[in-house]
Amino acid sequence: MSEEKNKKEIEIKINQDFPHPTVGVLVCNDKGEVLLVKGEKFGESWVIPGGHVEMGEKCVDAAKREIKEEVNLEISDVEFLQYQDSIYPKDWKIKRHFIFMDFTAKLKSGEIKLNEELEAYGWFEPKHALKELELSKGARGIVEVFLEKNGKGKKKMFSKKCEKCDEYKQDWVRALADYKNLQKDTEKRRGEMTVFLKQQILEDFIPVYENFKKAFAMEIKDGNEGWVQGIEYIKKQFEQTLKNYGVEEIKTVGEKFDENMHEAVSEEEGEESGLVLKELSGGYKMGDKVIMPAKVVVAK
Repeated sequence: MSEEKNKKEIEIKINQDFPHPTVGVLVCNDKGEVLLVKGEKFGESWVIPGGHVEMGEKCVDAAKREIKEEVNLEISDVEFLQYQDSIYPKDWKIKRHFIFMDFTAKLKSGEIKLNEELEAYGWFEPKHALKELELSKGARGIVEVFLEKNGKGKKKMFSKKCEKCDEYKQDWVRALADYKNLQKDTEKRRGEMTVFLKQQILEDFIPVYENFKKAFAMEIKDGNEGWVQGIEYIKKQFEQTLKNYGVEEIKTVGEKFDENMHEAVSEEEGEESGLVLKELSGGYKMGDKVIMPAKVVVAK
């Protein structure tokens, strides 16, 4: 007996004596359509692609292999759906007993190329397939369960990624809400800080203003001497208050003209060109930032 004939007889004997574990895969595309195929051994019925589990092979690996071998497609997200007993199915020409392990999967890549066992294929909307097509008992069972699990109010298959996206979206919405609340809180605090600073400045300068009023009163009551002393005192108060706020006067007379700190109003003859001869109006800076440039007369 030849090796090929011996192998065939062993296969027939196994077919007759033991149920066959097989995998069937309901492949879905991005449009929500499912792949169905036809072949001579299935009679006139449409079926889902699949085949036997080989020795030492996991069912998921068998599902991927069979889809590649039968229709030349790569699949992903393979998920177990159900198992079915199929004992001597009427739509099979050969008397067989199968144990179907049904899976669902997403179309990953590839163009359909049927193997020699298949004759036709089609992508069908599941409800249309149930109503309009002649499906095998096994194919009808898996399509019905697929629709049931994808029905309204039930958890949909292939939802892991979508659920993750929903989780990310919820986190994003919460983060956005927190950010908006932070913006509002920051604006509120900024407004409060502005009011506080204005109040602080007024509290520092009001006493200086009060001393000005007293100085003018002293001019009338005590004469020029008291008035001059009052003004001198007020000047020192101003200087100290400005220092408290980090404000410095810009040096002018005798300094080299600096366009960043000085504004040249006019020029006069001088011993050294570019030196500041006179200060017409004082300048002020806070750190390295110039608040107001000093107006000066510069030597030619």
